[in-house]
Amino acid sequence: MEWQGWFSLSVTLIGTSTNLIVNGQYQTLTGEDGFSLFDITAVGLPVSIVGVIVMVVLFPRLLPDRSEKNPFSNLREFTLEVAVAHNGPLVGKSIQVAGLRNLKRIFLVEIERAGHILTAVDSDEVLQGGDRLVFAGNTEAITDLLRINGIVPSAENEHPVAISQAVSERRLVEAVVSPHCAVVGERIRDAKFRDRYDAVVMAVARNGERVSGNLGSVRLNVGDTLLLEARPVFVSRQRYSKDFLLINDLNSESPRHDRAYVAWAILLGVVLTAGFQLTSMLNAAMLGAGLMIVLGCCSLNQAEKSLDLPVLVTIGASFALGAALLQTGAANFLAQKVLELSGGQPWLLLVLTYALISILTEVISNNAAAILSLPIVLEMAEKAQLNPEPFVFAIMMGASASFATPIGYQCNLMVYGPGGYRFSDFLKVGILMNLIIGATTVVTLILGWPLTLAD
Repeated sequence: MEWQGWFSLSVTLIGTSTNLIVNGQYQTLTGEDGFSLFDITAVGLPVSIVGVIVMVVLFPRLLPDRSEKNPFSNLREFTLEVAVAHNGPLVGKSIQVAGLRNLKRIFLVEIERAGHILTAVDSDEVLQGGDRLVFAGNTEAITDLLRINGIVPSAENEHPVAISQAVSERRLVEAVVSPHCAVVGERIRDAKFRDRYDAVVMAVARNGERVSGNLGSVRLNVGDTLLLEARPVFVSRQRYSKDFLLINDLNSESPRHDRAYVAWAILLGVVLTAGFQLTSMLNAAMLGAGLMIVLGCCSLNQAEKSLDLPVLVTIGASFALGAALLQTGAANFLAQKVLELSGGQPWLLLVLTYALISILTEVISNNAAAILSLPIVLEMAEKAQLNPEPFVFAIMMGASASFATPIGYQCNLMVYGPGGYRFSDFLKVGILMNLIIGATTVVTLILGWPLTLAD
C-alpha cells in the first residue's frame, strides 16, 4: 500500500506537506522560529525502521494475493514498438537488468535486430543499440514504459534511432481512425504521420486486441485506436479535422532524462540551504522550483499541473478553522477537557494527543486534522507548563500515519483499486500498523524529549 512511501516522508520536515503546514502554523500561533529540516529525523527514523520491519515480516502473510492471473483479460491491448537508443544506458544490459521483464500489464513480445526476429525472448538476452522492442499492453503501462531512460520511439523508417530523438515537449495522445482518414488502408510506415500530422505512431490496437507483426507494416483500418506521440497543438488541430473520431490527451509528457543530474543538484541545494538555515524553508523551496523551470528540468505546464487546487483550498480553509478554534475559546475548552482526562500525567497527555490525531486523520484529511489539532495541543501544553515540541512532533507523525482506511490518506485511495484491495484489508493490517507506529512514536518522544519545561 502507501506505507512504503510514508516511511521515507516522515524523516524530514519537507517529506510531506503536513509537516510544513504544521511548522508554518506553529510559527504563526507561537511566534517561535519553528523547526529545522532534520529536527523530526530523530523520531521519524526509528519509527520508519520499525515500520519497514513490520511491513516486510507481517504484511505478506496478512494480505491476500488478488492479482489477476490474466492481466490482459479486461484491458484494451496495444501493440507498441520502441527502440533501444544507440547512445543510451540500456545498451549492453540484459532484459532482466534493464527492468523490461516483469513490467505490470505489459509484456515483451519480440525483438527485431538487424532484420531478424527474436521471439520468446530470454531474460538474459543482452540489448543492443537500435534493437526494436515489440510490447503488448494497455495505455497506462505503455506510458510508464516510455519513461524508462534509454527507451525511445521507434522510427517510421529503418534509420538508426538516437536518444536525442526523444522530444521533451511531446506528449501521448490516443486517437481513433475515422472513415474519412486519409491514411486508411496504408501501412503506418507509408502514411508519413510525421510529415502529415507532426506525430509518430507509438502503438495500435484493433478490436480491443494487439496487432501482430512489425508496427510499420500494419495497414490502418477504420476504428483502429492509435497511441501517438505529438505536440500539444495536435489535439486542438484534430478537433476540427475528420481524420480521427476521438482524441484523448493523456497529459503525459516525455521525461527529460538529460536534466536528471541538474534536478538532483537543485534538490540537494534546497535541502542544504534549508538544513543549514542559510535561508527560510519557503525561500529555498521557491528558489529551487524556479531553477527547475529555468534550467529545463520541467516545463511551466508540468509545474502548473502539479498544483492541486482542491488541496490548496482545503489547507487554506483548515487554517481558518484552526484560527477560529483559538479565537472563540473552543481550543481552550477542549484542552481543559483533555487535561482533566489525563489526570495531569504528561506521558498520558502525549498518548491522548497522538490518539486524537490518529482518529481524526482517518475520517478527514491529514492536513485538516493537523491544523485543527495544533491550537488545542498548544493551549493544552501552555496550561500544563509542558514542552510543546514533542507534542507538535506527535501531531506531524500521527497526521500522516493513516493506514486503517482507504479514505484516510490520498495515497491509500491511489493504490486501493489497482492493488485489488478491499476495505477489510486496510482494517486488518492498518489498525495493527497504526498501533505499532503510534507506540513507537510515543516511546521515542518520551525517551528523547523532556515533556515538562525546566523551571
